[in-house]
Amino acid sequence: MTWHTWDENGVDWTGIEDAAYFIGGWLVRWVRLSVGCMKEKYGTTRVYCSFGWWSFYSIWRPQHCWVPAWWPYKLDLTVSRYLMPLLNRLVVPIQEKAYRFRYKQAVKKWTHLSREILDGADRPDLLGGL
Repeated sequence: MTWHTWDENGVDWTGIEDAAYFIGGWLVRWVRLSVGCMKEKYGTTRVYCSFGWWSFYSIWRPQHCWVPAWWPYKLDLTVSRYLMPLLNRLVVPIQEKAYRFRYKQAVKKWTHLSREILDGADRPDLLGGL
């Protein structure tokens, strides 16, 4: 497991942070994957994800947990209770492939940080062979 402290010299802290935003920002925008946090922690890239959708609001605003007062939240949750499990059968495999794809691109872009990028991943089971 890769571990760095702030007093170490020669660590590309900016690259680690940039890789987190490179992965997480793309997943939120293009795959509508709910990303709770993108950051550098202990010298590794951390992107905290929740695969699948729980409501229509989570598709529209995947990174937000605050729901505005005008949103028909009760109706959304009632309909989503029945529809989202069916929709997630299609969506989760696509999100998992996109997750692997973006991590692969990040490792290719920051080859010198491949250990730092892969060691902090939420789903290392999807990243085998990178």
